[in-house]
Amino acid sequence: MSPCLRPVSLLAACSLAACAVGPNTSYVSALAAPTDATVIAAGIGSFMRTQLPAASTTLVLDPPPPDQTSNALTPALTNALRHQSFAVAEGAVPAGAHSLRYWVTPLDGSGELVRLMIDGRQQAARLFVRNTAGNLQSGGPFTVGQMEASR
Repeated sequence: MSPCLRPVSLLAACSLAACAVGPNTSYVSALAAPTDATVIAAGIGSFMRTQLPAASTTLVLDPPPPDQTSNALTPALTNALRHQSFAVAEGAVPAGAHSLRYWVTPLDGSGELVRLMIDGRQQAARLFVRNTAGNLQSGGPFTVGQMEASR
């Protein structure tokens, strides 16, 4: 794919993911390989450790829609976050917990686009690409942005 077309594809994938879910809902497309969930979860876990103090932070994962409750990423992500020393709340949301919403969508057959929303304000995105062996790997660092307040 031409480098000029990649941002257009990235924008299109982001728009499609936004249409597929409601507010406070995560989304996980069907992943191509069983190991993809582990790779993506480890990448998210490592990134979250750079954003919040792991040992003193409780995270609440925004759930995927009911038809995605058996996705492989959600349990892998919970394990990866706990491995990074985060507490992950299940059930009642404790006071002071941070919310994490995640969207994982395919990108033109070459990988997966991962987008995160932390506490409804901070956004991050990272492309995971397939290497020549067909395995998923990081395509670069997470890019981070902040939501602007409505005017």
